[in-house]
Amino acid sequence: MAMILITHGLPGAGLEMLAGHQLIMPPPLTAFSRAEILSPIPKADAVIVGGLLDGEMIRRGRRLRVIANYGAGYDQVDVAEAAACGIPVTSIPEQVTAATAELALGLMLAVSRRIGEMNLRLRLEEPSALFGMGRNMGHGLAGQTLGILGLGRIGGAVARLGRALGMEVLGFSRHGVDPALAQPAPLEALVTKADVLSLHCPLTPQTRGLVDAAMLARMKPGAMLINTARGAIVDSDALADALEAGRLAGAGLDVFPDEPNVPQRLLRLPQCVLTPHMGANAAETREAMLRACCRQILDVLEGRRPKNIVNGL
Repeated sequence: MAMILITHGLPGAGLEMLAGHQLIMPPPLTAFSRAEILSPIPKADAVIVGGLLDGEMIRRGRRLRVIANYGAGYDQVDVAEAAACGIPVTSIPEQVTAATAELALGLMLAVSRRIGEMNLRLRLEEPSALFGMGRNMGHGLAGQTLGILGLGRIGGAVARLGRALGMEVLGFSRHGVDPALAQPAPLEALVTKADVLSLHCPLTPQTRGLVDAAMLARMKPGAMLINTARGAIVDSDALADALEAGRLAGAGLDVFPDEPNVPQRLLRLPQCVLTPHMGANAAETREAMLRACCRQILDVLEGRRPKNIVNGL
């Protein structure tokens, strides 16, 4: 019987796949603190991690045989330290694709048609001041240019959704762009031509702070920024500056640099639609994610190589 440490109270069915093994997990909708992870991890054979797993935690996991990352992005796990300790780290990129792409599209629609702003105003203000032909105008997406920074699984799914809406889709990726998904464009052209710039790149030393004041200044006046990737890719203060000055029409953000904290300047802007890192937060997706992590752990425990090892082991 293996001991499996689960850092968060994960939603959805799937843990029955690990029947017969000892599971250490916090209550639903809660997470173990760092101290609560450090205590049991020396006895754990596997970890399902939904947040930070740093080098010290990994080094203490002397019995660890696999770290299953509950998500597509794994920047919160010290994958290099895990590799040095001989511990494979896995990811689950396929399961989160559709739900995250749908949320990105939802944010585009919410910003462009002012859905979030109008929903709030209709509840708080006198309705008769809001109804009327020509009032509270937004913009349609059909015929607009969608620029996608990062054409992996999620970026590719967003490209297909954008094309279905009649948008012209440009794409930039360090791995190349499939012309069947998007018209390849250099990063500079992508930034300057996009009416909607949607971020789908991983957080790396090269992408941290990539969308800074200089890049925002090069965006088309009246453009929108959508971020369902990682918060630290965007300089939040520079984005607030651009929105407050009216250079950008709006932004849709699902991620923030210091979660769960949300920059106060962005909270005050009605043209900024904000959601609490819920790209994969669909019931079907959460169940598929948990089952995928359990399957990876079972593969390792039963002597098989799991899918999607990200640290080269």
